[in-house]
Amino acid sequence: MKKVFWTIFALIIFFKSEAQKVDDNRIVVTLDDTTNIQKRVRQAVVFTDFIVREDSKPDSLITYAERIFNSTIFVIAKVVIKGNTVEISGAYGLGYQDFWGFPDWPRGYNEVIYYKESESWKIIRKIALKLDGKLSFYKTKHKK
Repeated sequence: MKKVFWTIFALIIFFKSEAQKVDDNRIVVTLDDTTNIQKRVRQAVVFTDFIVREDSKPDSLITYAERIFNSTIFVIAKVVIKGNTVEISGAYGLGYQDFWGFPDWPRGYNEVIYYKESESWKIIRKIALKLDGKLSFYKTKHKK
């Protein structure tokens, strides 16, 4: 009985350490195959319904703001390629509604972070899932 308990306890600790935590703001995807990595990353971004800005560099893609369906939230994604890893982050902004209920462009953006009901995190995570690699989640601190 003790062996079963400790095995289950070890599995819970293992899965908890790999899972997303509240306030994570970066997703790092480690890829085994790096052939055509720029093309694959661009396809993953485009298949997630983002439009890549053409002034982006080959190793870092930035998108235009896209509105989440049925909401007034706009999301921007930033994808940076470093060797065999791809770092994904983003920003979100709340578009104010006009008189007829249509959203207007946001006046400012905040960093996308993970929490249970975060719609913007789900959009950023879709890019990572399309890349089909090992996902890691991080919280980076910014200097103020």
